[in-house]
Amino acid sequence: MISNSLTIHLVIIGILCSYCALGDQTFFEVEGGTDFGTKDDFIADPVEDPSVIRFNKFNPIDQAYGDLPLNSSHYPISEKDEVVTYLKKETDAESVVNDKNDDEIIYNIEELIKLVGDLPDHPSSNMKADYWKKFDKVITLRSMGGKAKAKGALRKYMQLPSKWERFTVEGVAQAVYDEYPGSHQADFLADLVGGKYGPIEYDSAIIPTRSESQFLREVVTLAYINTWSIALVGPHNFGAKWFAGRARPEEIAWLIKNGQVQAPKKIKKRISEIPDFNKATDFTRYRGRNARLGREGSPRHPSWPAMHSAGSNMSFWLQIIMNLTPKQLCEAKKVDFAVSFARTVAGVHFEDDNMAGLKMGQEIVARALPAHFAKKYKGDANVIQQKVEEKRFAWDAYDALEKCGAGGPGRPPSNRPPSNRPPSNRP
Repeated sequence: MISNSLTIHLVIIGILCSYCALGDQTFFEVEGGTDFGTKDDFIADPVEDPSVIRFNKFNPIDQAYGDLPLNSSHYPISEKDEVVTYLKKETDAESVVNDKNDDEIIYNIEELIKLVGDLPDHPSSNMKADYWKKFDKVITLRSMGGKAKAKGALRKYMQLPSKWERFTVEGVAQAVYDEYPGSHQADFLADLVGGKYGPIEYDSAIIPTRSESQFLREVVTLAYINTWSIALVGPHNFGAKWFAGRARPEEIAWLIKNGQVQAPKKIKKRISEIPDFNKATDFTRYRGRNARLGREGSPRHPSWPAMHSAGSNMSFWLQIIMNLTPKQLCEAKKVDFAVSFARTVAGVHFEDDNMAGLKMGQEIVARALPAHFAKKYKGDANVIQQKVEEKRFAWDAYDALEKCGAGGPGRPPSNRPPSNRPPSNRP
């Protein structure tokens, strides 16, 4: 039999191994074989204070580690070297970042956390706590019929990007499932450059031109910044994740289903009515035939802030290097928000995970962009900084149901005379 502490961990979290119900037995597929026991053998005591619950979705390589499950005393992980070492070396937890000494972190993580609204909340013994309202919203979205047309089913929550207009609800969730980072933004940029949203204009005051006809400092630069921004944001976002340690929705749902955490009656009832909820990952849309091998449910890193959201900052930096029309900006924001919100439709993120990610991504790029552009493209850092400050926007105030018109009141003022030459989009 596996150790008692690990047994409790497996039951409380229900994720560290694969398991399923067999009559009155539950079996756990663990390294070296299958361990059998009745359900009663594996039931731990209910959690008295749910506010201590933190992220635990990882598989232990070293099953001798006794301090499981991780709780509020283990996060931020950077305050306990032994926890960092264990997670990095003895589990399959993904991209474990110690915010105190990671080579790629430039900005103070605690400062960034405060700027996006401070640390997230956690399960509460107060049945009227905001946390339960957020959790109820996740249940609502993950429970929508997957075959329903997203344009109608999600009309109260979001506008769909043009390439998603024929998607089902399941299609929206699958669009943000282990996809190549920045791929939806790249699709939008290709359409933008191709003229789908009207004529485009680059700002040569931000990225000076080499010659009258541009390729490298136009479309190639767009491709570069789309990737650069995600690579810049990623380590900071993961530093914040492992600082806060917020548990994934599926972890909490499984605890509630098994009576380990008390929740409002409405939520308990809704969870009890979820069909085929046989393991924690079944709470998400990434299950069964809709899951990839070894990638069921949420990723193996904490929920807050959402990385899909933090990486969705195109609608900010695009305003710096281009002079966008209102329609173009509206369409860009629509893409960033859709990539973000779709993760809640999939049941793997809370909405405030997404909002914190969107805000953190913009903040990090806004800080780094002036000096980076000035060095790489030899532009004026002061001019770039000024435009950065002008184009910052608050995701909290974003209207997710905004219709993108034909062009609005017109293009914002340009910093240079318009060119009559057509854009060069290929060598």
